Amino acid sequence: MIATLKSEDWETRLQAAENLGKTKDKKAIEPLIQTLNDDDEYVREGAAWSLGEIRDKTAVPALIHALNDLDQYVKEGAAIALGKIKDKRAVEPLFQLLRSDSESMRRTAETALGTLGECATEPLLTMLHDPDWDVRWRATHILGEIKDIRAVEALIESLKDENKYVIEGAITALGEIKDKRAVEPLMDSLKDSNKYVREEATNALGEIKDERAIHALVDVLADKDWGVRWGAANALGEIRHKSAIEPLIHAFSDEVRYVRESAAAALARIGKSAGGHLIQALESPDPNVRRWSAWTLGKIRYEKATEHLTLALQDEDGGVQFAAEVALTELEG
Repeated sequence: MIATLKSEDWETRLQAAENLGKTKDKKAIEPLIQTLNDDDEYVREGAAWSLGEIRDKTAVPALIHALNDLDQYVKEGAAIALGKIKDKRAVEPLFQLLRSDSESMRRTAETALGTLGECATEPLLTMLHDPDWDVRWRATHILGEIKDIRAVEALIESLKDENKYVIEGAITALGEIKDKRAVEPLMDSLKDSNKYVREEATNALGEIKDERAIHALVDVLADKDWGVRWGAANALGEIRHKSAIEPLIHAFSDEVRYVRESAAAALARIGKSAGGHLIQALESPDPNVRRWSAWTLGKIRYEKATEHLTLALQDEDGGVQFAAEVALTELEG
């Protein structure tokens, strides 16, 4: 295969380059480095890919040089390979690509830096102060991908950024890192004037699963934006605390079906401790509350509800009747 890298046919050279990567044999490293200078861009891209598969740090300088290739795909292949090799020498060259005029190149650099891991953390923290909001935004994404707890305080500070996309990115990253230091700052974000920031904060709090957030999440079950209410119900289901049962049942009255569904799914995750409350809710004057209570009793397989669900088969609302029938079928296994 190494000899075939010298073939006059570019397709033959490309196949050889790719096959060498699949072998992961270190004898192929130097020939593949030389192939990064091939006349054909497809062959150069294949060589970059294979060096990433072999993952030997010997190839790092050549791959960094390949980031200056005239072909976009060769540059992207070199960036991805550098991410796989995880050498800190690649950090600064990849950072420079985050300022590329090409959106595709910026996305590739972002992916590669995330793959690099914790050796990229400290330089990324400085990028959270970059004058270009797009760079700051991408830095939050990468830090969330790396999940290094050293980034938590800096990301919390980014919740005060002047750009809403950077704020959303910081919130998402904090949710991915799951460090409890972020709980109270994220609770503050539930009061932000931007609905997307509030919704993202509910998602992050659901990821962290800290009981301190329950009261704040219950409050935003009454948010003016249904996406925030939906996110709050999801988050309460992730935390799975009994104190959220009654507020979630109350959310069965929400005007938006997605919120009602989210509340029911949350109660199903909380489990059988919600059973008694759900039976009581079968007496609600609101048919939506009765309907979703019946459905949830089936999902948690609350056997004590059998008699109450049987009575609900005679409910004046057809939706309640159907939900009770489905629930009883669930109880029967």
